[in-house]
Amino acid sequence: MHNGKTVDSCVLQERLKELECLYALANISAEPDITVNRLLQKVARILPSAWQFADAACVVIVFDKTTIFSHKDTIPHFSQEACIVLNKSVRGRITIGYPADFNKKDSKPLLLEEEHRLLQQAARKVAGIVEQIEARIAHEKMQEQLRHADRLATIGQLASGVAHELNEPLGSVLGFAQLISKNPELPQEAHNDLKKIENAALHARDIIRKLMMFSRQTPPQLQRVSLNRIILESAGLWSWRCEDSDICVEYRMAEELPEIMADEAQLRQVVINLVVNAIQSMPEGGTLSITTAAGDGNIELTVSDTGCGIDTAVLSNVFDPFFTTKDIDQGTGLGLSVVHGIVTAHGGTISVNSKQGQGTVMLAQLPLKKALC
Repeated sequence: MHNGKTVDSCVLQERLKELECLYALANISAEPDITVNRLLQKVARILPSAWQFADAACVVIVFDKTTIFSHKDTIPHFSQEACIVLNKSVRGRITIGYPADFNKKDSKPLLLEEEHRLLQQAARKVAGIVEQIEARIAHEKMQEQLRHADRLATIGQLASGVAHELNEPLGSVLGFAQLISKNPELPQEAHNDLKKIENAALHARDIIRKLMMFSRQTPPQLQRVSLNRIILESAGLWSWRCEDSDICVEYRMAEELPEIMADEAQLRQVVINLVVNAIQSMPEGGTLSITTAAGDGNIELTVSDTGCGIDTAVLSNVFDPFFTTKDIDQGTGLGLSVVHGIVTAHGGTISVNSKQGQGTVMLAQLPLKKALC
């Protein structure tokens, strides 16, 4: 009878540990803003307490490319395992057990069937929490994209209105400056000043053109164009600057690259803006690479540099209008936003990958058949 009570007490104790473990796992799911990595670390700490030899039990959790140890670099030798399955796909596994040198002092089974069932429950719980985390992240990302799109739409409307309002007075300034400069009795000093006025007006007109392009007020002219041809024809615009700045230019253009239906002037603007942006990031020289390729239903333009790179904190803002990390006299912050507007208007996508001190890669993908939006 005494032995029966002892057995019942042990069973009850083990059951209590299982319930405490499941309760602790359930509490994790209620934690706001928990990350997958933090979840796995907590699970690795919680699980051993539910095993019969808790002090010796060790856990290894592998999920995607992450590996978590409950005891530093200790891999269980006598172990049980359960898979972490999300959407019918095995994303990882939980392994728990005892190290090879563990010496059990009694006749109890080392690994219990009840523990294996608990491990499977824990793996299912982890999968459920990971699904919640990934759903939350996807929702937050979508909300940010919506906010970003709303900001861009508002700025686009503002930019369009400002551009139209400035066009007429700016045209008058430019016209009168050019008219006055034709006066033969005008002193040379006045001619020089008028030339500065013309240059400033032309610069302002270029900014207005970019604003209108960003807000998609410039009507596109669709035709069949060759991206390779545009690059080769435009190379003279940057080759001299690269020579002066000790920048080596590498061209890797795909042979027989398919033509696409696009606005040639806008596509040329994309190439020039990306190249100029890359050059400006290499004041001490470096390597500029321009690559074209044919992908799955699209063509790709990659412009990469070995320049200063972009800080991770501002990487998500590079396509925002008026955002720039350059000095006030080196850029308007419209170059990449214009590129983004043109590429998306053509039904394409553009992405950026950058590391500080290592350089930046800009990848634009344009569909072969899809017309402009």
